[in-house]
Amino acid sequence: PGVNVRCGDFLEYQPGNFWNKILMNPPFQHAQDIRHIQHALTLLESGGILTAVCLNGPRQQKILKPLADVWEPLPRGTFTYTDVSIVLLRIQS
Repeated sequence: PGVNVRCGDFLEYQPGNFWNKILMNPPFQHAQDIRHIQHALTLLESGGILTAVCLNGPRQQKILKPLADVWEPLPRGTFTYTDVSIVLLRIQS
């Protein structure tokens, strides 16, 4: 109840309004996590909070870490059948 599910390319999503909270698990390949998080930030209202998991790689650390007020590395293997280094981040606009 109260959930409006949409199907489409998230990077093209323009709702016309802003959200106070965004929780996401973006795709990781080819730095898509960075692009998805950057786009999500454009959908966040002032004072809103974005929480996401992303790779804990050098590009993510350079681009996303300076924006985050929480940057919590998670243990390798957090996602089943993977051995990638990931992080839980929170950004408040």
